[in-house]
Amino acid sequence: MPLIILPNAFGDAATNMALDAALLYTLPKGIATFRHYGWTEPAITFGYTQRIAAVQTTFPEDLRLCRRLTGGGIVDHRNDWTYALALQTDLPAAHTPATELYATIHNCIQRALEKQLIQSQLAPCPRACGKRPAKESAGPEQCFVQPTANDVIHPNGTKIAGAAMKRTREGLLVQGSIDRGALPEDFDFNSFVETFQHVLSGELAIPIGATADLRTLFDSRRIQQERERFESAAWLNRR
Repeated sequence: MPLIILPNAFGDAATNMALDAALLYTLPKGIATFRHYGWTEPAITFGYTQRIAAVQTTFPEDLRLCRRLTGGGIVDHRNDWTYALALQTDLPAAHTPATELYATIHNCIQRALEKQLIQSQLAPCPRACGKRPAKESAGPEQCFVQPTANDVIHPNGTKIAGAAMKRTREGLLVQGSIDRGALPEDFDFNSFVETFQHVLSGELAIPIGATADLRTLFDSRRIQQERERFESAAWLNRR
């Protein structure tokens, strides 16, 4: 049961979302994949349960809007580092409670940041220990504007990283994002991702492995079906 590290890739919003969805639904038994990717267009993704009308009033019309399969808030991908972790359902990690897995992944990000002397912490739950929750924004939830419990934040409260999840009978998908603007200009993402992958592999007890042919992990027919879904007006406007 290996964790397969997929090559870095660039795509438009629909393609990026389609690849993540296809991996979730079609991974072979006992396989996990990790990939990070860039964007070929100015894009905003937003959570499955968010209302399109609220998103449209928040961002200009020249940005590509795409509804994610995962939950969470709006993510502006114009200056972020994006990753996806897919866990096939036979892996024990795929059944970890969501809050526990969320904290585990973000602890791994913290450890990778610490290697480059970046101080961070996990955001506390605003309702824990008698704290009054912050006043809710009048607009839709935005990932890097409104930190939630166990997001990675600077000691001053500025958010660095967040994520969203989707659990199905086939497995679990985690889509995460790091705000490049929250890190130094000379931050070494190549070193960061190498550390993050190895720490994550250890915490999830899924050794990093390889496959003879990466193409076997990509179901081209399913990817095309998913791409058509994420491009469709019906999907975009479903809420």
